[in-house]
Amino acid sequence: MLLNVIRKTLADLVKAIEGTVVMSMELEKMFESFMNNKVPLNWEKAAYPCLKPLNSWYKDLIKRIEFIGDWLYNGPPRSFWVPAFFFPQGFNTATMQTYARETSTAIDTLTFKTNVMPCFNDGISAAPEIGVYVYGYYMQGARWDEKKKIVEDSHIGVVIVEFPVIWLEPVLLEDLKRDKMLECPLYKTSVRAGELSTTGHSTNFVQFMLIPTEKDSDYWVRRGIALLCMTDD
Repeated sequence: MLLNVIRKTLADLVKAIEGTVVMSMELEKMFESFMNNKVPLNWEKAAYPCLKPLNSWYKDLIKRIEFIGDWLYNGPPRSFWVPAFFFPQGFNTATMQTYARETSTAIDTLTFKTNVMPCFNDGISAAPEIGVYVYGYYMQGARWDEKKKIVEDSHIGVVIVEFPVIWLEPVLLEDLKRDKMLECPLYKTSVRAGELSTTGHSTNFVQFMLIPTEKDSDYWVRRGIALLCMTDD
């Protein structure tokens, strides 16, 4: 649907510039957005939440198309670039449903255990036996210490860092350990809010992920820690 909107509006704008059709207010605002390196409002309405300027937004869109296309033609990837999805919550639910069916376990008794892997996507050679590997996240307000395997304070002057691959492992709710774990929120963009959609889900918040830490959660809350699906630039 988004690609159809882009194709149609671009064709209409070209005709309007040529003078073969009337330049409507919508097309004029679209042209102004291009001049200011902003995503046109008529594209935003059909698109996913994103705060990037137009040039970065376009590159991100191409990456999303390539990821979905590769999945379609070459089969499921070893790890999934979850930020590519319009609705990441749906992917999580589908993953959990697949595991529940395979193991004949009631889905409402399951949850995801967040396992931070010691590598990024290029270091993944095979898919896990259960659950999924996911990547493409960024951490804001803190960083992952690979040696200590915990969340630590950010380096001076570094606000956002790329986060390693995460293994979302389905486990029973009763088996999930919460001691010395940070309930870190995952957002699509850096905005710490989101309106409820018709599905009852937030348009921006995705899920909480339990990540190892040696400090109290309040310490990290005051620093505005969060995992993000994308940066603003």
